[in-house]
Amino acid sequence: MSLAKVLSLMYLCFAIVFSPLILFMVSMDGIGLTEGVFVTVFFIVFYGIAGAVAGFLIGTIYNIVAKQVGGIEIDTETV
Repeated sequence: MSLAKVLSLMYLCFAIVFSPLILFMVSMDGIGLTEGVFVTVFFIVFYGIAGAVAGFLIGTIYNIVAKQVGGIEIDTETV
């Protein structure tokens, strides 16, 4: 579940960074300000939700595969 939270936050930040570009592209299309803002907000929310769903699916698939093959092992040494 924590992977879903992390990816959701990452995708949300990505969408916020690129939202001015989306708003600019929508305004060039001749769509009004209200619709442009709606599309931009929808884009931000959709990316946040998509990140959560992708993180949940990736984490679930990894856990299933890790049970079968043993997962990732890391050996550490103190120096």
